Parts: sequence; C-alpha cells; structure tokens
Amino acid sequence: MRYMRGLAMLAMLFSGTLMAAKDTQTIYLATPVRAGNAELPRGICEVSWSAASGSRVRLTIKTEDDKSFTVSARMVEGKQETTGVVTSVINGVTYLKELHTKNARFVIQNRTEGSK
Repeated sequence: MRYMRGLAMLAMLFSGTLMAAKDTQTIYLATPVRAGNAELPRGICEVSWSAASGSRVRLTIKTEDDKSFTVSARMVEGKQETTGVVTSVINGVTYLKELHTKNARFVIQNRTEGSK
C-alpha cells in the first residue's frame, strides 16, 4: 500500500514538473536595447516563457550579469526559418521588436511615442 502511495505521489510530482516546464532560447544582443520598460545590456541573454493562454505570454529575460526582466509579448506559433531578434531605432533608442525561435515568433509589447 505504501508503495502504491509513493508511486502516486511521484506521478503527481512528475506531471506537475512537466506542466510547469518553460521553453527557452539563448539570444545575443549586439547593442543595448529597450524591451517593454526594461533596459537590456549588450550581450548574451537567456529568454524563457511558459505555455501561453491565448497568444499573450510573459517573457523572462536573464542577462549575463544574472539580472532578470519580464516583458509582455504576443506569440505567433509556427516554424521560423531563422532564429534571432528584430530591433528598430526610434529617436535614437534601440527597441527589441521581435524574438524568433524555431517554433514561434514573439512580438514584444513596447510603448513608443506614437503607439496606440
């Protein structure tokens, strides 16, 4: 009986771990960028996200100096030909616009002048 209870507990823990699993992608930022309200330094970053509810996700970006930032994004699922980032410069400020992974594209929710 104890053996069965132990197996049941192990199964519940294992399924909880799978449900909480996050996807990750390593990116390189050639210049400092702004993503949402966060100022990200130049360098290698680890981006993670949890399974989306609808198309909205929260991206957690961890920089080389172990600082973490969370930004909102819209996820567009589908195979991407390339992985990487898309940036744009507005009034001298470089913004992170999109993050491309193997299986999805994330459109960062930036608030720039003129945005609605």
